[in-house]
Amino acid sequence: MGIKTSLVSWLALFRLGATARGVLPFLLGAVIAWSQGNPINWVVLGLSLVAVIAIMEMTFLVNDYYDYEADVANKEFHRLSGGSRVLPLGLIPPRRSLAAGYICLGIATVIGLLLYFCYQTGPYTIPLGALAIFIGYFYTARPVKLCYRGWGEVAIWFSCGWLATMLGYYLQTGHFDIVATLVSFPGATSVFLVILMNEIPDIKSDRLVGKKNLAVRLGREKVAVLYIILLIACYLNIIAIIFFGAPALSGLLSIVLVPLIIWNILTIKRQGLKDTRVQEGLSLRTMLVDHLITIIYSVAFLVAGASLITGAAGEIAVLVIIYLVIFGLEGLGVFCSSLLTRE
Repeated sequence: MGIKTSLVSWLALFRLGATARGVLPFLLGAVIAWSQGNPINWVVLGLSLVAVIAIMEMTFLVNDYYDYEADVANKEFHRLSGGSRVLPLGLIPPRRSLAAGYICLGIATVIGLLLYFCYQTGPYTIPLGALAIFIGYFYTARPVKLCYRGWGEVAIWFSCGWLATMLGYYLQTGHFDIVATLVSFPGATSVFLVILMNEIPDIKSDRLVGKKNLAVRLGREKVAVLYIILLIACYLNIIAIIFFGAPALSGLLSIVLVPLIIWNILTIKRQGLKDTRVQEGLSLRTMLVDHLITIIYSVAFLVAGASLITGAAGEIAVLVIIYLVIFGLEGLGVFCSSLLTRE
């Protein structure tokens, strides 16, 4: 295997794009803290972003290792399902994926200790970080195997929702916040829906290896009903929490979600969930809804903070650059996966 193929294989295995599921809500938590008048500690933010990415990467690498059997059996995947496909293709030995996961675990652990002892980010720094690591590692790893026992979707709802958002907030302020908690719920629900939709093509292979996720237990028809209910509830949640402290601008901006929500509902009603291309389209649009929710809240809180904080333009510019880097990593991940598929 040439250097180019090896590099592309590793980048595809890292699934850089999927790290946005955890990084974006984490960054949103920091933005909420800033909008309330708390100055951003840029060193803490930079270190903690690296730690969050490391935890996400550990999750993907360990997941690919323990899901190897299911991924080999899976013949009906699309671009957003069935893992990275790097290990089943034999491009990287499974043991190396696991070893890389442990390296990422070590990086996250060292940064967590550094944040706690050197930057005194608060007594819950290590417990919250340890909880994130536990959920990420044992999502597929023995003996817990959360996604095999029917707890995978709930674990992602919690970790990529409240936990990620509150970590971003807490590391900047040293305390918890009800507004940050409420704002985390729509994003938690949307990422739940991303995972639920991505499970559909994998139903047969997941059933073969004993996974008891929602798609396996409910089947396509009931998943479709659940998806529509939660998608509508997610939007109503955005509107409702305006009355509990979220910026009113978020409600106005959320109008951009309506066409996507209607499109997905009509697609399910008219075409169902049997065709792989339909499934992929729904997955892509659900992921877009998830990203847009975070962007909507980020913009709303940045605008709210700009009216309170002197000299906010410079800080906003840095935050925007960080967001662009995150989306750039996502684009790189998609490009590498597409390149690997073509080769």
